Amino acid sequence: MHTRRPRLTRRQILEAMGATGLLLHCSALSLLAGCNPGEDGDEDEILRFAVITDMHLKADSTHPNNGVMAETVAILNAIDPPVELVLMPGDLLDDLPSDDLAYYDEHDDTAIHRMSELLAGLEMPWLAALGNHDYYLNDGGLTNELTEDFPGREAVLAAGLDLPGMWFRHDHRGVAFYGLSTMQPHQDAEWIPGSCGSFGEEQVAWLEQQLADGTPAVLFFHHALALDNAVGAGLSGAMPFEVPRAEGNYAKYEGSEYEGWTDPIYAVLEQYAGQIQAIFVGHGHWFVRDELGGIPVMMTDSIGNSVLLTAVGEGDEAEPMRYHLVDLNLTTGEMAIANEDWFEYDS
Repeated sequence: MHTRRPRLTRRQILEAMGATGLLLHCSALSLLAGCNPGEDGDEDEILRFAVITDMHLKADSTHPNNGVMAETVAILNAIDPPVELVLMPGDLLDDLPSDDLAYYDEHDDTAIHRMSELLAGLEMPWLAALGNHDYYLNDGGLTNELTEDFPGREAVLAAGLDLPGMWFRHDHRGVAFYGLSTMQPHQDAEWIPGSCGSFGEEQVAWLEQQLADGTPAVLFFHHALALDNAVGAGLSGAMPFEVPRAEGNYAKYEGSEYEGWTDPIYAVLEQYAGQIQAIFVGHGHWFVRDELGGIPVMMTDSIGNSVLLTAVGEGDEAEPMRYHLVDLNLTTGEMAIANEDWFEYDS
């Protein structure tokens, strides 16, 4: 288990945000900018966004998960240079008691109400995709009860969190951000959404059509891709936990419904690898770094149920740093993780 706890104060944390970390990618944006510095000595144009995931919020406002989320909201609001967008790759909630919209008009003490209240505190726009826990009816540990009414649950989530859809595109400063759903069953396979994810035929066709316009893209969704580091990290190393891909020949798929299956999303990702700047995922509650056809694929640790208990500082000074802070250079086409030095990847 990798845990790094540098002794930094809040002021040092915010000052450190002015620097950039790991250089990740220079591809699609280079088509627009030529991967060259700004002309006449002008400063490069930077788009800064953050990725937070797996909040697992509870109805009880005093629950620790909700407290960490509130603290993270305050940290993101205080970062300078400021964060322009926050991406959330799923498991926003731990569970919800009903798929009836009327229930949430009559009750204001559910996890979706708590999430709405906390998101209202963010001073920048946010984009959210959904994970398996967002479809659960109860919090039963490894025996969670998945709703049988997907349309009803999705209507509740869309209304309660003002989501644009189960998958969507959001354009910001010349970059297309795609929030995708790994909770879309495919007709050719039996899925266990609590473990492996799927994008479904309709969504994959939509994504391929969208990417065809050539706009540089950042993708985020819940279940990890089946890549070596993600497959071997944490609980993922013992059970199917990703979007299946037969090419990996992963032993844990042998004899399961996933053996020999590759989700159609992989063909689209490989086709547009030069255009996709990065992919951000959750589900594994870990910091993991992979790549697919040159695309950086980053798993972000869980805000609510961190395996590594990642934090900056110690004791009373400790603050959660369970997020990726990303600087996308719109001038050169390069991307960096600004808080790269705060943690160690399982890779």
